[in-house]
Amino acid sequence: MLSNFVENIRKSNRLIAGGMFFFDSPGHMLSETDLLLRQVRHNPLLKTRTPVVLLPPTPMATMIAELLRANGVQVAIEQHAITALRDIQLFHPDLVHDIGQAHWKLVLPDKTPRKCGDLYPLSLGWALRREEFVNQLIRMHESWNATRGQLPLLEGLKSLVIDPAFFDFIGNRKYAVLQIKAQIGNGTASLLAGEVYRPTLEYLKDEGYTLVLGGREPIPEEFTRYGVLNYAQSKFANPRNDFFLFARASLGLVSPSGAGLFCDTLGIPCCQIGSWTLIPHPSEKTLMVPSRIRAHGSTEVQSFSRQVASFREMYDDVVGPAAFDAKRFQDIPPSADEICAGVREVLGTTGVPATPVVRSHAEKVRSLDPIGVWNVAASRLSSSFLSQHPEYLN
Repeated sequence: MLSNFVENIRKSNRLIAGGMFFFDSPGHMLSETDLLLRQVRHNPLLKTRTPVVLLPPTPMATMIAELLRANGVQVAIEQHAITALRDIQLFHPDLVHDIGQAHWKLVLPDKTPRKCGDLYPLSLGWALRREEFVNQLIRMHESWNATRGQLPLLEGLKSLVIDPAFFDFIGNRKYAVLQIKAQIGNGTASLLAGEVYRPTLEYLKDEGYTLVLGGREPIPEEFTRYGVLNYAQSKFANPRNDFFLFARASLGLVSPSGAGLFCDTLGIPCCQIGSWTLIPHPSEKTLMVPSRIRAHGSTEVQSFSRQVASFREMYDDVVGPAAFDAKRFQDIPPSADEICAGVREVLGTTGVPATPVVRSHAEKVRSLDPIGVWNVAASRLSSSFLSQHPEYLN
């Protein structure tokens, strides 16, 4: 069966979208699907060798398939898609166009020998080397820059029908989606207390926003006093409605999580808070209020350039990005006032030409980035945050 599929792909001079992973993970599915659609639009290779996407029948992947098909991309839903993709990538790498954005992949064949420990025997998964991961991020931002102003996932969503019951639930109103992290991992080194959101929630309420908890995490007790609509634990929470929830929002306030890419890929103004890795978002509508770090026993907070370098140094070539090294470093999350100022900045500058201060900060960040991702990124660090911590850009 698979051999016939491969033969047909080869005879028709087409490619398989490879490198995709975590088929129920919003972040990976959003970034990889969006990347593919952007590359279809600007990469000459894909104009002549139209890619086919092979997905398993998971809820998120099924929704992604609808959006791909709405953009004219052929999708095959197959129960054993993961195994099939692994075998194609391993034995027919010439038929694979890599769109992966994960830290590790089912198979990463190349000509450079890798030590035996790099190969996970049960899944045939390769951990990316740190420079491979950085180059992968840069490729994603470059594809965004080549298609700036286009939102293929939003275009596909417009052809789909929203559930009337969900529409009644969310209502036709101005609202902000809040997405939090309930566990440490990836860009989150320490969890933000619910109380730290208080000034922001009060500000948004005063500005006439309905507050909606997105994601799937439990609602913090502090949120209930502000009448936050609990979509996360509602009967409507599913991947399809996630897209409509974010697409209709006026603002996203998100944690360092792949779910924040709903805002980027659907064109929603966004404030991302608490990232220690400083991995930038691709959208010019996204502003970041980061965490900072310092070594235990030291009073000196690391500069932006040093913090970016620390992320790269904590990346392990066998298992991928190591968890935040809490034994060596302390995370300094943004304060309540810094978060509120960041949200005000997003709402006050979206669609407005950048001020000289904003431009100066953006240029400074690009010049200080030792790994080069910020050189091609359109998102920015909060100017209010940088003005309060000028030593961060020294």
